[in-house]
Formats: sequence, C-alpha cells, structure tokens
Amino acid sequence: MKHTVHHDLNDDEAKTAVLRALARYRDRYAEYSPSMLWSDDRSADLGFSFKGYKVTGRLELRPRAVDVEVDVPLALRMFKRMAIAAIDEEVRRYLGEAHRQRALSAPAAVVGDAV
Repeated sequence: MKHTVHHDLNDDEAKTAVLRALARYRDRYAEYSPSMLWSDDRSADLGFSFKGYKVTGRLELRPRAVDVEVDVPLALRMFKRMAIAAIDEEVRRYLGEAHRQRALSAPAAVVGDAV
C-alpha cells in the first residue's frame, strides 16, 4: 500500500516534520516497536509489529511530497485504512507545525508611514 502526503515545504523543513511525526509515533505506539532506519538523506526503511506480525515499509521524501509505502500482510489488510489514517494524521500535524514555525521566524513586513 502506498500513500502520498503533499506539502509545500522545503526539503529540510519536510524532513524535520517527518522526523518529529515519527518520533511522536514511536512514543505514542511504543508497544508496536516502530523503527526507522535512514538509508540516505531522502529514504528510510520503516518497521513495526502488530498482532504478532512484522510490518515493513519505506518512506521517501520528494520535492513537495512524502511517500510512505507499507507491505501489509494479508491477515492485517483489514487494518490498512486505519494505518494510512494514523500515518497521514501524524505527518500532516507536523507539516502544519513546520508552517507555523516558518511563519513565526519569517521577518515581519515593514510598513511605511502613510503620508
């Protein structure tokens, strides 16, 4: 199963958002032993255990998109929508946070006195 989350962040902002989302996911769902191993600056292997099954996947950062592909065992296919929704929610939450941080750190517009 492949899922894409579109965004308008630069590469560094997108990676930071993904790292934060996955860190929160690891904390929140520690009982599933989530793991992430970066193979390069844009790609990571994902893994977790659910109901005794090992689930693996791949994350790829692309310009304007984050692709998550998960290999779901047949016995767990009924949970596929739930998994996509959880991943999508976490990534979108942290992409939104990156937008807020960008807005806070942007220089304020200079407004001249009206004559």
